[in-house]
This record gives sequence, structure tokens and C-alpha cells, in this order.
Amino acid sequence: MITVNKIQIIRGDLKNYEHSENFLRLTSDYMADPMGGVDSWTEEQRETVIREMREHPCAVVFFAVSEGKYVGICTCFYAYSTFLAKPLLNIHDIYVEESFRGNGIGKLLIKAVEDVAIQKKCGKITLEVRKDNLNARDLYKSQGFTEAPHSMFFWIKYL
Repeated sequence: MITVNKIQIIRGDLKNYEHSENFLRLTSDYMADPMGGVDSWTEEQRETVIREMREHPCAVVFFAVSEGKYVGICTCFYAYSTFLAKPLLNIHDIYVEESFRGNGIGKLLIKAVEDVAIQKKCGKITLEVRKDNLNARDLYKSQGFTEAPHSMFFWIKYL
């Protein structure tokens, strides 16, 4: 657990009701944010995502808590780098409530991710960021992230 200026970063346990409800709320808020840009889940999807996240063997969730209120979330997944012959930790979602932005919460969440990645002997931390999300890009740069050495396209095929 990290505590700075009344902000605590805690490791999420989605079997804990309070954690699962805040996971759903904060992730839904991120989805509705202009940088998320998608509709929230249906009730069936809410039930599915929390059930599957609870059991996902590679999921890691961190929360930022301010005076008992959950104000930020970082959802990550372990993967493996064949080139490094080491695990990696991918930051899949990171979100801070708008009224709490600018207080270093994103930096604290990334520090928690980095601490776990070092503990688990990961070779790198990866993430994807929208080109137009300049605030997030500035945050990541300030925390030592750089663009990948080879430009890549992020492709998708919905099933």
C-alpha cells in the first residue's frame, strides 16, 4: 500500500464487494469519459466482467482512495515477452475521476504498477494510449515511458 497526501493506493481484490462495486463504477466512468468514448456495459456485461475479472489469473487491479472514496483505478494484465524471456505487465486501463486529476494520483498508480512489476521480475511495463490523449501521454513520459522503438499499429478484430 502506498499513501501520499491522503491518497492511498491499494491492491484490488475483486472478491471483495466494495472493491468489485468500485471497479465497475470507475471503469464505467472511464468508458463514458471522452478518452474512453464508448457506451457503458449492459447489466449482463456488468455481471460477466466482474465474474470473469475475479477469476482472471493474470489480472491486477489498483485503486486510489482519498479519505475513504475510491477516486482512481488501474487495471493491468500479466503477459510474457518472448524477446526478453521475462514476464511483462500491461497497463490496460488507468482512470482518475475528473475532480481529482492534477493531484499526482496517476503517478501513484503507475508507481504501484512498477513496484509489482519489479517484484515479479517483469522485463517491462507496456501500455497503449490514444494519440489525442495528450494529458495521459504527458503523464506516461513523466514516469519514464517512451514510445516503442518501432512504430506499431494497434489492430483489432471483434469477434
